Amino acid sequence: MNCGCCCINTLNFCNQNVCGEIDFDIIAQIAGTHRLVTEFLGIKITIENVFGIGDNITFPIDQLNENFQYTVELFDPNNAKIIIRKNEIDYDCFKFKTFLGVTLNAITESS
Repeated sequence: MNCGCCCINTLNFCNQNVCGEIDFDIIAQIAGTHRLVTEFLGIKITIENVFGIGDNITFPIDQLNENFQYTVELFDPNNAKIIIRKNEIDYDCFKFKTFLGVTLNAITESS
């Protein structure tokens, strides 16, 4: 599989913290297991997540390598490619770059 070779339009989701999940701002139209499909250095990667009708489609990305740009395709439980329309353009693929983010909380002692 060469993810991205069959893409017509790719929507950029910019930088995503690899310690979290990516929210595609897509509502599930069908209940069941949805798939995110991508590749890393020629290895196909599939991440599955179960959604009910009306759920927001998100996928954990904590198992992906940081500092890498991924192009992904999304599929519904019927194996149909998920396409979203924004600004009159149909997007059939999505890309994002992972980064390793850390949140530091400053702790101060009161006297």
